[in-house]
Amino acid sequence: MLEEILETINNGDYATADRLLTELQEQDPTNPWISFYHARLLEAEGKTEEAHHDYLTLLRTLTHPKIIAQARLGINRITQIEKNHEQEAQSQRKFAIKEAMTTTGSEKMGILVLEAISAEAKQAAAQKFAQIMAIDAYSARLQLPSRSWRLYRTGAMGMLTVYAEALNKAEIPCFCVPIVEVNQITVYPVLFIESIDPQVTVVYEPHKGQRDIFSFDWSRVSQRVEGMLPIFEEYVERGLRGKMERKIKISDYAKVCDLHLPSQKAIIRICDQSYQFHQGYAIKTEQVVAEGQNTKRDYWIYFQKFMEQKLPNVKVWSDFTPFAENALNFAELLKQIDPHINFMRREETPWDAAFALYSGLAFLKPHKAQQGYQ
Repeated sequence: MLEEILETINNGDYATADRLLTELQEQDPTNPWISFYHARLLEAEGKTEEAHHDYLTLLRTLTHPKIIAQARLGINRITQIEKNHEQEAQSQRKFAIKEAMTTTGSEKMGILVLEAISAEAKQAAAQKFAQIMAIDAYSARLQLPSRSWRLYRTGAMGMLTVYAEALNKAEIPCFCVPIVEVNQITVYPVLFIESIDPQVTVVYEPHKGQRDIFSFDWSRVSQRVEGMLPIFEEYVERGLRGKMERKIKISDYAKVCDLHLPSQKAIIRICDQSYQFHQGYAIKTEQVVAEGQNTKRDYWIYFQKFMEQKLPNVKVWSDFTPFAENALNFAELLKQIDPHINFMRREETPWDAAFALYSGLAFLKPHKAQQGYQ
């Protein structure tokens, strides 16, 4: 019967082969060749991942020399098939990139962002990611984020769009955005809220030392983005040999809140370090402490509760820190982003631009999904 099973597999009569294997299993359940031919049938049907697993199981569990030799041949065949598929896919992708680069706007510099993927799906996703990006599986697994977005690559939009399409097709969520579009969003760095009726009117600082006003309706706010920016201070401490050394440490955090107004292509940016809490509309809650004794931290807590009351149903983006920790590796990219965060620092920090980028990506992502960038 074994020869008959092999013949039906080679002839492509997989239904008959499966039936014969079932009959052999009933007649001779301990026959070690049954498992091998089951794996061989899976391989012939194109179920290479399952066949590869079964061949490896045979190598670990059997000592039959002929079966082991055949299992190794099966693994070699599958490895070669996968290699050929990868080479073909890479060639097709190179051609697709070449074609994409001929379209209008394809030369614009863009950003490819990977979205968080569950731990359960990461192993399978890492294998697909490795094949698409032509990297090893271990590196691929490290690159796939579990908590938040990960800025993965910059490059021409034509190229990034091809990769984004391939990744999304492989169920690896991602999107790409032209860098220029992040800077094209109008950002209003708010000094204080002047009034909230009949519209919200804010006083903002278009340039250092200048003031202007801008009005909007609460109903126009689609999203809120929150983040904390480290404030670095220089300090001196005695080293191991008693020598005084200058070091940099985080002394505090600036809190930032963005309100997105997609219909006006605008972002309202509010930072606790530059917001003038004693000007304009008085933001208060039932937890206001004695007059004159409020700290900046108190006022920011009141401000957050005020936002929650006015915008109870809007989406809140709050995974900025893990995104920024990776984005800081893209120093040249961050230099191209205007943060619109105005408060006194000892020196500029890329954390400000990282927040502006994170908020800008959150602003643009829904629009890019509709355009087919992901």
